[in-house]
Amino acid sequence: MGEEDIEMYLFVLEELKEIRRRVDKIEETLNAEVEKARGKKGIAMSDLLDLRTPLRRIVLELTKVGRASPAELSEKLGMEEESVKGMIESLIERGYINEVMERGERKYEVSIAKKKPKKVPLDIWGALEKKIGR
Repeated sequence: MGEEDIEMYLFVLEELKEIRRRVDKIEETLNAEVEKARGKKGIAMSDLLDLRTPLRRIVLELTKVGRASPAELSEKLGMEEESVKGMIESLIERGYINEVMERGERKYEVSIAKKKPKKVPLDIWGALEKKIGR
């Protein structure tokens, strides 16, 4: 292989890396749009306490690792992959986890519930005085 061939291969390799970066950015943007469009509520700490143990283990593992495939979760948790897939579907239906594409692979991540902003009364001092009975 000549010097010119090596330079051409290196050039093509750099172009492929740039294309991969662009595709990753597009995937990230599309995943964010899908998440926004779904409008699911996400999981709150109180919801986590109500989950059966296997479901809770999946949510906790995803919280630790960020994103994982069913195969990765089944290996990490010592569970059958088909069981994990079924539990993932249950968690998706509840809005607790989301499916995302990462480098062409289907993975899952936890959807944390957003805190609802509390409305403060315009006359906050009057409202506080009513609460304490003045």
